[in-house]
Amino acid sequence: MIAHIHIQRKGDDQIILDYIKSFKTYDDAKLIEAFEAQKKCGITGVHQQALYLIALRTVMMERFNDSPITIEDNCVIRLK
Repeated sequence: MIAHIHIQRKGDDQIILDYIKSFKTYDDAKLIEAFEAQKKCGITGVHQQALYLIALRTVMMERFNDSPITIEDNCVIRLK
């Protein structure tokens, strides 16, 4: 399983909040589609993708009480 180690940068919090705001407008099917697109792409190691995945996980946890995106030790991001 491929993982990304996220090291927080200045400005990340606002970017994540913006993604969360956007994801909250998605219906369930579109939210799942967003995950499936990331799963198909795989973790690329790009910092912006990590922010996207963190936000996507946050909204999926709120909506479904579960997420196929895991974050370990607040920095290791994996796709189930």
